[in-house]
Amino acid sequence: MKRVINILFFIVSIHSINAQNKSVKKVLTELNGYLEVYEKLTPHGDNYYSLAFLKLKKQDLINEFDEPLTQVDSLSNFDALAVIQSKIDNSLRQVLLHKKAKTINFRTALRHNLGVVKSEDNKLYNFSLFEKTGGSYHSFLSWMFYLDGNDFIEFPVNDNWSLNQDDKPTVFEANGYDMIKSFIANNKMRYLLFGSTKACGACFVEFVTFVHFENGEFILDFEYAVDSRSSESKLFFDATNLSLSVFYDTDDLTTECYCSNELDDENTYEDEDDDIDEIKNYTCSCLFIYDGGTFKLSKQVKEVIKN
Repeated sequence: MKRVINILFFIVSIHSINAQNKSVKKVLTELNGYLEVYEKLTPHGDNYYSLAFLKLKKQDLINEFDEPLTQVDSLSNFDALAVIQSKIDNSLRQVLLHKKAKTINFRTALRHNLGVVKSEDNKLYNFSLFEKTGGSYHSFLSWMFYLDGNDFIEFPVNDNWSLNQDDKPTVFEANGYDMIKSFIANNKMRYLLFGSTKACGACFVEFVTFVHFENGEFILDFEYAVDSRSSESKLFFDATNLSLSVFYDTDDLTTECYCSNELDDENTYEDEDDDIDEIKNYTCSCLFIYDGGTFKLSKQVKEVIKN
């Protein structure tokens, strides 16, 4: 994890030097300009976009493609999307690393196509951008920043929601989050991040990540995810009782009732007397209660759906 943070520190240090040489208004204007261009781009069709339309210079292309492009005066769909995504990535970091970034209301200062979700203590931020791949998988570019004192620190995101693998050192999901809830326990702020994504035409993934900040790093305390054909919400947090509830019906994506912290990998219903030739669908529910450190399974229910 420290190696990943060190690499990010090197990258953001370069962006920080560039950011401090510009006013906060100028870096915001640059970012919003690229977001406006991005809003007009589409992955569909055989479109070409002029450098003027993209607000690019030939030097930008040389920087992006690492080769001289003297004859290029326009870019195809996916080249244009990739370059503008890169410009947004660079501009967003310059904004967040500006010495006045703490004073920005990001929800009103940025164009609406860049999603902004923040915690209730105004410290943990997620920024997300629809990737526009053109397929049925709705992936998002995502950035995680934490306000430590007066400075924003960036933390890496992961392409895989199963975050406890040794070769996956980060705790944050790459497709971004829709909501961040927080509460204080044992004198530490705890964060519950809820997210979802559309994995295919009728495939939906909903997930939750539970973390706390300690000694300059985020510690993963709990995670859960469910795949389903239904787009309806399945995860619910009760701030009064500090409980997390899960409700869903099984299908071909999730065939069993699964009530487990991904870090434990337990508590999956498997009925030994089920006829393997008979396909059954179930209504599943799980209740997790916060125990001072993580969310522990308190109750699980599995009922056969009768046709």
